[in-house]
Amino acid sequence: MSLNFIPAIFYINLDDVNEPKSVFWYPSDIPGEFRNLIELKCNNLLSGDQAFIPEILLIYPFKHLKIKIVIKYFEREITSQKNGTAKSALAFLFNEKDDIIFYRYMSYIDKYFNETTQKIIQFEENNLDKEKLSEEIIILCNNLCETVDYLRSKSNILIEANEEYDIKEEIEEKDLKKFKVIILGDPTVGKTSTVLKFTDNVFMRAYVPTMGLNITQKRFYVQDDSVELVLWDIGGQTKFEAIRKQFYEAASAFILIYDVTKPLSFAHISNWHQDIDKYFVKNPQIEGYLIGNKIDLIKERIVSQSDAIRLAKALNVEYFETSALTGENIENCFKNLAYRLIDTHHEDSYQISMI
Repeated sequence: MSLNFIPAIFYINLDDVNEPKSVFWYPSDIPGEFRNLIELKCNNLLSGDQAFIPEILLIYPFKHLKIKIVIKYFEREITSQKNGTAKSALAFLFNEKDDIIFYRYMSYIDKYFNETTQKIIQFEENNLDKEKLSEEIIILCNNLCETVDYLRSKSNILIEANEEYDIKEEIEEKDLKKFKVIILGDPTVGKTSTVLKFTDNVFMRAYVPTMGLNITQKRFYVQDDSVELVLWDIGGQTKFEAIRKQFYEAASAFILIYDVTKPLSFAHISNWHQDIDKYFVKNPQIEGYLIGNKIDLIKERIVSQSDAIRLAKALNVEYFETSALTGENIENCFKNLAYRLIDTHHEDSYQISMI
């Protein structure tokens, strides 16, 4: 499938669960087959709960096409519907190489989507000219493209300044040992912040709950081996339970994260581990880690280190305590994981398959 129209944007009506339809798309020459693919994906990501509308951006990969889609769901009032509202989505397609920009500046980019969705709602309520609506969506697409270009140049500088590992861009793919690692835990425990602290040394101070799936990666050296950890930050919300397990495939390791100030997130670790254990019952090589995050909040801490160590032993996983804010112990955790993966995996299992 030729993708010479990327980047692209869609305005999709999701009222009809069985047949979502694009109201507008740009560029105008996007093939119908591809439009149908995007429409169905935007609809299916609601996980069968049509009453649920995510409040923030959702990012989803099309690995075989090397593109990603960022989706903004919203509701608008409409008298023709039984419940008086209609569900819609703005979907922006971009090259996979730019995904770090969206993860890193998600709250910033979300403002562009919010401004446009508010205008769309106003246009629809006042029955304004459809051309005006189309113009606003094109403006959003252009603004996103310009913003990504600017942030990409800014990020290159920041990454160079903050680089902590001896990473060489000339690492050849044939020498690279790739491992897929899935990150799980309750919402707000710091999964995304932990991953970003490791991959880019960036802490997301404006917290954005993980919705659906974020994928990031880090290449570095472990002694004489070049390693790439592909980190799948999987949404913890129950709304995404129906699609979560499809992301487990081909994983070499899992990391369970809880918040040391929230005992309920610690209590739920056994449930997350049970979910993993059922899926990987036939894969004894899967490596497991337990992370107690936010140890910088000393006065607010409730879950003790001794209790966490006992749980880690019971689950037969490694235990680390970290702070996504200060970066404490995060590098040690992921480097330890890389060592173990190299030691326990054979050469023919380095190149993982990706969904």
